[in-house]
Order: sequence, then C-alpha cells, then structure tokens
Amino acid sequence: MASVGASTTLSVTAAGADTLVYQWYKDGSALSGATAATYTVASAASTDTGTYHVVVTNAKGTATSSKVTLNVTTATTATQTAQVTGAAQAFLATLSSTQQATAQTTYALDTARHWSNLPASMVSRNGVSWGSLSDAQKVAARALVIAALGSTGNQQHVDMQAAENYLYASGGGSSYGEGQYYIAVLGTPSTTGFWMLQITGHHLTHNLAFNGTVKSPTPLFMGVEPKAAFTYGGNTSDPMKVQREAVAALGSALTGYSAAKFSGTYTDLVFGANGSGSIDGSCPHAFSGVSEHGIAYASLSSTAQALVQSVIKAYVNTQASEYAADILAAYLSDSALAQTTIGYSGSGTVTASNNYFRIEGPRVWIEFSVQGGVIFNKDIHFHTIWRDKTGDYGGQCGAS
Repeated sequence: MASVGASTTLSVTAAGADTLVYQWYKDGSALSGATAATYTVASAASTDTGTYHVVVTNAKGTATSSKVTLNVTTATTATQTAQVTGAAQAFLATLSSTQQATAQTTYALDTARHWSNLPASMVSRNGVSWGSLSDAQKVAARALVIAALGSTGNQQHVDMQAAENYLYASGGGSSYGEGQYYIAVLGTPSTTGFWMLQITGHHLTHNLAFNGTVKSPTPLFMGVEPKAAFTYGGNTSDPMKVQREAVAALGSALTGYSAAKFSGTYTDLVFGANGSGSIDGSCPHAFSGVSEHGIAYASLSSTAQALVQSVIKAYVNTQASEYAADILAAYLSDSALAQTTIGYSGSGTVTASNNYFRIEGPRVWIEFSVQGGVIFNKDIHFHTIWRDKTGDYGGQCGAS
C-alpha cells in the first residue's frame, strides 16, 4: 500500500552466474525503462494502482516473480467522508433499537457481497427496508442518499424506486415497489476507520466504501424494467436514459469494426450477481480468465474513442463529484486508455435480447446486457454492472 504522492519501491532478489536482465510489468504490460532489480514509483498516483511482477533473464533461462498488488491510498478526503458519516449517524439515530440492529452490522466482505439483481422477495438484502421507515426516517434516509451519491445519483435512485412502483402497478405484485429498496451500514460510520454504505434494491446496488485503499462505489449493479421512459404518479422517469443512449451510440460505431465483435454469445453479465445463491460471486473475480477482449481503444477513431469515454462517464458520474473526479482521472488517463478494450456481441443495438457490450481497462470493467422482459415479457430490459478490478469493496476484492 502507498499514499498518494509518496515514493514507493518494489524490489526482487535474484542470483545467477551470468549477467541478470530485469523487466518489470504492470497489469501484464512491460514498463518502459523498468530494467533494474528495483522499480520505484517516485510520486504515487491512483493510476499506479495495479498488479506488478518482474521477469529476470540470463543466459541459462528466465524466472518470473510472484505478483504483488500495489494499492495507492486515495482515501476519501474529510469533506465527503464527514458529510456521509454525519448523514449516516443522523439516519441511524432516527431508528428504533430494533431497526438499528437490522440496519447496521459488523463489516465483513461476505456480508457486503450479499446483494442481487433479483427482487428482494427472492433474495434477501442487508439493512432496513424503505417500506419499514416512517416519513421522518425516510427524510433522513434521503439525506443520506444525497450525501453519498450527489444529485445525479440520488435522482436515479428516486427514478429506480419509481420503476419498482410502476412494476407493482403493472401486475408485478408485492415483490416490487419502492419499499423493497434497502439501506445498510456495514461497520461503524467514521471519518477514519473503514466502513461501507450499501444502497440496494432490485435493479440498483451501490457499494460505497469509505477510508478504503481505493475510493470505491463498486460493484455497482444497474438495471431497469421498463426499458425506457414511463409515467407513474404524474411524474415521468427514465432511470437509465444516459447509460442506454451512451451504449447505443457506441454500439452503432462498433459495428464498423469487425475486430470489436465477440465470437461468443452472452445472455447475461459475466461478473454480475451470479454467485451461489444469486449474490455476488467469490473474490477475487477471475478477470484474467476472460478470453475475448474485442478491439483496442487505440484502434478506434477519435469519434468512437469519445463514445467509449461517454459510456464510462455515464456510470462514474452517478457518484458524488469527489469520487467521480478521482475515478475518471484513473480510468481516462493515457496509460489506462492504452490498455482499454471494447467489444460487443449480437447486432450492436440496445433493442434486442442477448445483445451485449463490454468495456475493460486495467481497472474499469463495464458490462451492458439486453435481457428479455419479466413483467413486460414481450419487451426487453437491461442488466448492467460497473466493477473496478482493484477497487471493489474499497480494494478488498482485487483482481486475480
């Protein structure tokens, strides 16, 4: 682990009769000029977070070191941590002792992984349900969501709850409705110690980590049914308009690149909530086991590259500005984009079942899957996921 701005040195000890030649690698790519027994990051930045190893060669052969993950500490500054900590404490204070025991639990990675894309009636959730809160408690809960996600993320949360109400009113029954969204505090809200806030429900889950090794709201599951705009209670909502339109525009561009099309068919997310029990799978996720990667970002036109960045921003900008700025700086750096790939399966549209898109970089992992409808079973709906290979759950579920 290293702090932002600090100097960090990695080293290896090797012995051999002949001259030894060293080459250091980060996330599988050779580092230019890193040809000594030590490798130093003079002033660590979030973009230096990754997995490192060194290959040592002499006339007799080659040896590869074990891999080591360097996490650059970019823990939340006091401003946002204090705001969210205060809002979490204020929310918990409105709850009865019984509600508090439900809303707050000791942090454990296995507990944090207990989220799903299925309705809460099918897979339980951590925390206290929105439907169990009084009006005054809901005011405090909304203040917490606003503090944690900012205005854009909060509005999407409101719109996602409206979508659940729409499904309820459209024949979905008691498995749906805004009351089936949950808030969970994992650990003790603090400006210094690690804790997590989980804002979760059927088609939206934020896993916000505070004071972790990485600023992290991931894994973030985002899906929606109905697929686009709807009106409920006199208000029109379109919870995934930004993400849907960004992916649609990118898909239109990708169809012009044969190398961007995957040979396989993807009927759902590769790394969604598809572990045992329909919750998040075991950690770490085997990103290295994925064989299809599509086309390199560098091989796209400048117009298509801008569309890739628009999709990434559509997900990251659902977060409060502090998190969003830090994460975008890492994802959209020249070095990160040079290692980013993009691919799709199907027809390249967001209008047909089993169409699929993926953006993958040294940290970023975004999947967008078009599913058949459930309540509106003659239509489609969406499942999508944003993961951070080194940042999920605040850096406690790094890439393999």
